[in-house]
Amino acid sequence: MYITKIYISNFRNIRETELSFNKDLNIFVGRNAQGKTNLCEAISVCLGGSFRRVRFSQYIPADDPKAEVRIKLYFRDNITDRENLIDYTIRKNNVIISYNGIKMKDAAELYGVLKYVVFIPEHLNLIKGSPELRRDYLDNVALMQTQTHLKKLSRYNKGLKQRNILLSNHDGSEKTLAAQLEPWNDVLTTEGINVTYGRLKYFSFLKKCAADVYSELTNGAETLKMEYQSSAFKSYSINFNDLDKLYITYLAELRKNLRAEMKLHYTLTGVHRDDVSFFVNEMPARDFASQGQLRSVALALKLSEAEIIRRRNKTNPVVILDDILSELDSVRRDYVIHHIENSQVFITCCNINDLSSLQSGKAWNTENGIFTEIKL
Repeated sequence: MYITKIYISNFRNIRETELSFNKDLNIFVGRNAQGKTNLCEAISVCLGGSFRRVRFSQYIPADDPKAEVRIKLYFRDNITDRENLIDYTIRKNNVIISYNGIKMKDAAELYGVLKYVVFIPEHLNLIKGSPELRRDYLDNVALMQTQTHLKKLSRYNKGLKQRNILLSNHDGSEKTLAAQLEPWNDVLTTEGINVTYGRLKYFSFLKKCAADVYSELTNGAETLKMEYQSSAFKSYSINFNDLDKLYITYLAELRKNLRAEMKLHYTLTGVHRDDVSFFVNEMPARDFASQGQLRSVALALKLSEAEIIRRRNKTNPVVILDDILSELDSVRRDYVIHHIENSQVFITCCNINDLSSLQSGKAWNTENGIFTEIKL
């Protein structure tokens, strides 16, 4: 699928614009806070919700709080070539959404109608930020493919909450507490194995694909490795063919930390404590990678997401890359501009010199919410 055009009025600093897009590559160049990211956000708003994760009231221009926001997003299917329309309106503090003339309850109903992958600078925290960010990332990758993962994760988190409540309110008797924890140990073990499986099902493909993309991105000069660290199984390789053995191992790890958990009042082992490690040229990325390398790792992850969607869903996702080119050398910039295939790509950047080698696609200069096409 690919987006053919968009109409926007009164969305953040974009007063009114209508743009027709290239089927392959579209670039928006301009200084910071001019509207480049706002335009990309408007696309995501129509496809399930803003990647900025904000309330819809923030879309309305601050200097005109009564303005009516309107976004009309047109896209085509590669197979049928039928043009589809998502119409998003905010009027009198109410959101009105329709898809091909059919009214929707909310934007979430449109999630997956046109699949897309987005990179924003905050995704650099995937490598150097907290383990929670990396766990959430893997869960989101799994959720893109199946909502079953959400059910398993939800049951695990409910069991974890109940187990931690018991650890916080115990009377000091280790034997009594151990008996009270046992039903929740069973829940955490069963669903913990399921969640681990859901994460690793796509992680194995993600790590290989990301390594290949990273190698291409650096013209073979650098390597990327990823490893999943399980707090319960203590291994990079987990065999899911023997579920009984996995259950025994996981349960034993839960039970052995009881005394420490009685002091700390929370559960020390489980998928809520797992992590992912990244290695660039065999060195831990979070400690030794440069800003350009961190950006390259995050980009490799996002392009690997796109490939998962492409293979599983038999469709080409739209790829949105916000401020991706800064801190990349010429080899990496050339890859981003010229070698992302089988997807329509939207790129924002600040330096027009980054476009010096651009030979195809479309580009716009962006200033104060106004988009002026650049003749290539």
